[in-house]
Amino acid sequence: MNRRFMQKSVLVLIFLLISIDLIKAQIDIPGDLDNEYFQLLALKNQQVNHLGYGLTIDPFVDSLEWSLWNRFSSRMDVKEGLTLLDLGVKTHLNTAYPRSYNDGPSWKGRGLTHEVNVGMRLKKARFSFVFLPNIFYSQNASFELAPQIKKDVSPFSYQFANKASVSYRADWVQRYGDKAFVNVHLGQSELRYQDSIFTVGLGTQNLKLGPANINPIILSRNAGGFPSVDLGTAQPLQLHFKKRDLGAFETKIIFGQLSESRYFDAFPENNKRFFTGMTVGYSPPFLPNLVLGFNKVLYKQSKYYTPSDLAALFWIFDQGIMIDSVLTKDSFDQMASFFVDWKFEEADLRIYLEWAKNDFSGGFIRIITEPEHSRAYTLGLEKAFDLQKEKVLYFMMEHSNLVRNQSWLYRANPPYYQHILVDQGYTHQGQVLGAGIGGGSMSQFLGLSLYDQKSLLGIDFQAIRFDDDYFLEMDHGSGQKELYNRHQNEFSLGLKYQRRFQKGALGVKMINSFYMNRYYILDNNEYNLSLNIQAKYFLNQFR
Repeated sequence: MNRRFMQKSVLVLIFLLISIDLIKAQIDIPGDLDNEYFQLLALKNQQVNHLGYGLTIDPFVDSLEWSLWNRFSSRMDVKEGLTLLDLGVKTHLNTAYPRSYNDGPSWKGRGLTHEVNVGMRLKKARFSFVFLPNIFYSQNASFELAPQIKKDVSPFSYQFANKASVSYRADWVQRYGDKAFVNVHLGQSELRYQDSIFTVGLGTQNLKLGPANINPIILSRNAGGFPSVDLGTAQPLQLHFKKRDLGAFETKIIFGQLSESRYFDAFPENNKRFFTGMTVGYSPPFLPNLVLGFNKVLYKQSKYYTPSDLAALFWIFDQGIMIDSVLTKDSFDQMASFFVDWKFEEADLRIYLEWAKNDFSGGFIRIITEPEHSRAYTLGLEKAFDLQKEKVLYFMMEHSNLVRNQSWLYRANPPYYQHILVDQGYTHQGQVLGAGIGGGSMSQFLGLSLYDQKSLLGIDFQAIRFDDDYFLEMDHGSGQKELYNRHQNEFSLGLKYQRRFQKGALGVKMINSFYMNRYYILDNNEYNLSLNIQAKYFLNQFR
């Protein structure tokens, strides 16, 4: 990038700041301290959510009647014209090892990470264009990598993706090379058409499927958004038959392309993967705050793509790939989940469950006789307590389990986010697209936050046990301590504070983590301080 280009860019930015009539827009940027406040808004305002999925751009479908912070107005309508989006700047420090969850395209390695999100929005009639790129610098300081167990992948990649009988791999990056770097991602950008019933969009915004806040199993905001086209209902549609209310229905179908990182293998022919997914949500008329839903995703190597794969959500037409002289399987990996999301309006309470099935679930008889085979689940609860002087106490808990059930001992059951034919697994540019803890892992999360009209003060605790699927198949050796002493566990205590002003906001989050038996090495323990400082400047001021 030369000096002349930089000068022109600054002049254009100054021109925009001077000449644009600033108006409001709502963008829920992954990794912001505002993420939890969006959850609180969804809890306190009834029937404003999409049924079963979450957007980062205009996350609500109706007006908000309740809000503590003036920046989130009671009307969510976006006016015509050009909008400057808020300027967000973050600085992050990890003292011992990389730690980064649900941060979208930004990855936080060891050392310092500096991140900038700035952009604009243009709306004309039923069309809108959002350009909100993510730019970050990573110091990417060195740390001790896992021993290179898998010789067919980069030493910077995840080393514990394997099975006793079949070799699995996953493009899950430990460290992005051995140098500092700058990364530019389109972030929460998209071009969209939307009317009162139908919507179609092209972009890279982070979609989230299912009700979970911390570890959605099928699709989360843990990785950067991938190039995709989505189409479906613009909002929940009311169903009627002969003037009888049948409830509300919403759906979205997604087609996209996943990319391999530069730190996996040396075979360019497998760098791209075709992705397709869908979500369906239904709210019955007699329980309007209950949502029942279904999610499904499939992905395969793009080199095997055929036009009929556009219908793979409903029927797989390909003939499969011969693994050996006997075993033939289709070239897709697929996952599906059912979910329940129930909000109790008078109690400001929400409970949710996502129950997922991995590939190789088998036919109907096997499903009903062994429903636990290849299952994973996330269940959670959130509750708001109204206090005096317009203060709100927000409580959240969530438990996730992606560890394989014992049926893997006698039935095919690959770990979550790994596949024998799709070498990179369920990843995009080196990060897992599902639950950030990764396959084979368990997580417990507790959070408590106090909100008033200008600030947030919170504390949270998380316990993660990493990749039991590998742990249970590894060679533990003789003379070792009991197995329960050798799990990879991380225990984290976090504190956060944010203060909002008329023209901006400042916030900080500090997480102290203790990692036990890192890389399954007994007593290989590490302490990590994760410090995140965030600042926002409100470019679109209210009149």
